[in-house]
Amino acid sequence: SLVINKPFLIPEGYTVHFEPGTVMNLVENAMFISYSPVIMRGTPDAPIVITSSDFTGNGFTVLQAEGRSQVEHTRFENLNTLNYKGWELTGAVTFYESDVEIKHSVVYRNQCEDGLNIIRSKFLTEDVTFDYTWGDAFDSDFSNGLVLNCKFTNLGNDAIDFSGSTITIQDVTIDKAADKG
Repeated sequence: SLVINKPFLIPEGYTVHFEPGTVMNLVENAMFISYSPVIMRGTPDAPIVITSSDFTGNGFTVLQAEGRSQVEHTRFENLNTLNYKGWELTGAVTFYESDVEIKHSVVYRNQCEDGLNIIRSKFLTEDVTFDYTWGDAFDSDFSNGLVLNCKFTNLGNDAIDFSGSTITIQDVTIDKAADKG
């Protein structure tokens, strides 16, 4: 397990690889911010886990990355939103102007306005479970993408909140969303 207790910043020009079974624990208001794409290829037997054991983790954020990020068999849990040097985002997991594919993954028990926020990006979410999010599960702004075979359960607000986006949604289950599906 990798425990991070301060900002973890990655500049542009890299590709960030997470090995199967990696556990990143963001504590004491730490955050992960990358200006490079992330490749997170966990497996069913060795998922990647991004967590905050003290519930203070200030999010997992990919900003203006050149190249498509790939996230598979990854669990994002117990995170909050980015609040760093007066800069605030709404997502526990954010891809901003950063294309991404997220498959076979879980966004769980995040204390935030949006569990996943994708902004001005192209994306695919397939077989992703969103569970026990305080606010909206998935917020997409000015993006294009696919939401396939995803599950949304036990949400404090909206399951899906898209603004200015072109999205195809297929085979989605929504159960116990406090506001809009």
